[in-house]
Amino acid sequence: ANLSTALLRKAHHPHYPAVNINYNIQRHVATAEKKFECFNIQDAKDFQTRVIESPVPVIVDFHATWCGPCKLLGPRLEAIISNKEGQVSLAKVDVDENVEIAMEYLVESLPTVIGFKNGRKINKFIGLQEDDAIDSFVEKLIH
Repeated sequence: ANLSTALLRKAHHPHYPAVNINYNIQRHVATAEKKFECFNIQDAKDFQTRVIESPVPVIVDFHATWCGPCKLLGPRLEAIISNKEGQVSLAKVDVDENVEIAMEYLVESLPTVIGFKNGRKINKFIGLQEDDAIDSFVEKLIH
């Protein structure tokens, strides 16, 4: 049986209320429709091509695998940027793998987030921020 058939069976089963099943399906469809580009930077050439030469603004998340606040900020950035319907992209730079890029942009604390537009650094914040502040940061970069 395919997924739809299995979900329909569960929807009619007394222990699986249809409301919950339908909610999950709608939520999945809603998130699938929100298109935004999120990518990991591999090296300086990749950064040049995908960030500096990007036709849309790019938010660059400088992070490290060992950084606790970075792990909290990453999903929040993705959630906020996903609501911008492709008006901005998200690039992730692991500073341990891309030391030269981090040094070029004077990244001294993590997480550091820098907004780029038309190849130029426009704005920056360091550390965890409230969602409203992140949204404002993204909006300023877009407009």
